[in-house]
Amino acid sequence: MDKNDKPSGVSRRRLLQAAGVGVAGGAVLYGLDKLRLLPSFEQPRPVPPAEKMTYRVNPRNGDKVSLLGFGCMRFPMLPGADSPTGAEVNEQGAFALVDYAIAHGVNYFDTAWPYHRGVSESVIGKALQHYPRESFYLADKMPTFLMPTREQAREIFEKQLEKCKVEYFDYYLLHAIQSVEAYQTVYEKNGVLEYLLEEKKKGRIRNLGWSFHGNAPTLEYLLSRDVAWDFAMVQLNYHDMLHEYKIAPNQARFIPKDPAPTQWMFEKMQQSGLPLIVMEPLLGGRLARLNKKALAILQAERPEASGASWAFRYVAGLPNVITMLSGMTYMEHLQDNLRALAPYEPLSGREMEVLKAALNVFLTQSNIRCTTCGYCMPCPYGVDIPSVFAHFNRCLDDELIPKGTRDPDYEKARRAYLVEYERSVPELRQAARCTGCGKCLTHCPQMIPIPDEMARLGKFVENLRTRQG
Repeated sequence: MDKNDKPSGVSRRRLLQAAGVGVAGGAVLYGLDKLRLLPSFEQPRPVPPAEKMTYRVNPRNGDKVSLLGFGCMRFPMLPGADSPTGAEVNEQGAFALVDYAIAHGVNYFDTAWPYHRGVSESVIGKALQHYPRESFYLADKMPTFLMPTREQAREIFEKQLEKCKVEYFDYYLLHAIQSVEAYQTVYEKNGVLEYLLEEKKKGRIRNLGWSFHGNAPTLEYLLSRDVAWDFAMVQLNYHDMLHEYKIAPNQARFIPKDPAPTQWMFEKMQQSGLPLIVMEPLLGGRLARLNKKALAILQAERPEASGASWAFRYVAGLPNVITMLSGMTYMEHLQDNLRALAPYEPLSGREMEVLKAALNVFLTQSNIRCTTCGYCMPCPYGVDIPSVFAHFNRCLDDELIPKGTRDPDYEKARRAYLVEYERSVPELRQAARCTGCGKCLTHCPQMIPIPDEMARLGKFVENLRTRQG
């Protein structure tokens, strides 16, 4: 059976659920509410076509992979779940999303050991067990951050197969390589790479690669190894490609490493010839929302298109990209992504200029570069870091940030910010609880100076409460 053929083995009931369910998690997942990602909130959108998914052929093995990949980091949550990264996954909602995705041509699914605090692998395993194994590609990852020994890696790998209910992984990654030191310790000194290569020989790993979150020397080291890598996963989006991210001098002391420039990284990857799996094409949803003025520029050109569709179309036009991952919490997310890529339409020259103009407007605001991945969690002092950042970014996008006590709308904006802040982030999990310990810094793939930002936002909220600015 070809992997893009419509699979069998799922019940009619599940398919009907998938076609009609409006998946609900907690009220809002890190500020990414389902409707704000769409171009028009009042007008219903057309149902995505079922048989027009765009596929890319992996030149290394002939795999026919859907251009839209299903990231299993942001499953819908049960009502009342205390954290969007927690274990309280709405399984029925997740199953409905997976069924709908498969029915519309998606065949690549990506999970990892820490996603949803260890629950993601089990959920996707249950969701896919009704489908023929040859009808989908499943990716999982060795948790580098745990610094496992060879024996621990073996135990993790066996457990992953068990949780995912499969006998092999189509794509397997060394997860989140952030430094040469971590790679050397885990994969060279501890012998974990040797073990994984043995599993590849056994056929329990079909393709072996890595995901990258490090600096330039780390990438060069990875590419210099005498290892026949099959693919790589990297972060690519138009924000990073068209705008070089630079750390402010006053924030540098908080950053454990300098990020590799995206353009440079992309050129290095092209030279390597490795097929690319793309993570964060929407920059954690930030490019789906944008802000009012930037989104208006895009909608003036294509009124029917969402902000997310522009981001996907940009990344899909880059060479060697075989799939793009999206964590889809709501059915509206999934349907909107399907409309963008089933089928895929490249950006025209004019559209590229429009996209650049929208980005320039977006960059005029001091957005926090958070993708809500949750790698910084849990905070030892209970701070809900992603939710704090998401609330600020959301208010910034919606032009709801209080502008000073002399502004005639100050009191209204002040109250609105504080009320929603209390609703979104419980008091004991707010920015003011941050002690500046810095434990989160080594885990943040975006190299955000989290303690500095928490101090800034904590002071900002304190001033609003005391009406000082």
